[in-house]
Amino acid sequence: MDPNRLAETETVLARADRAWRSEVTRLYGPDGVLRFGYSREGRGEDGTPVRHAYDARCHAVAAWRHERRPAA
Repeated sequence: MDPNRLAETETVLARADRAWRSEVTRLYGPDGVLRFGYSREGRGEDGTPVRHAYDARCHAVAAWRHERRPAA
């Protein structure tokens, strides 16, 4: 595990998570993330800003998980 790469992926994940939370909050109010975070509404429709933010967050989570795996 490269600590610099892990730190980079953590930074990207935090930024993507903030962007997604911001979009969900904008659409559904202050409880939007709690109410819709794991539902279709939290993912958004194709082509919408919330969907772009959701997809970026998913990619950031995958990159972060990949970096956390021990080297083989």
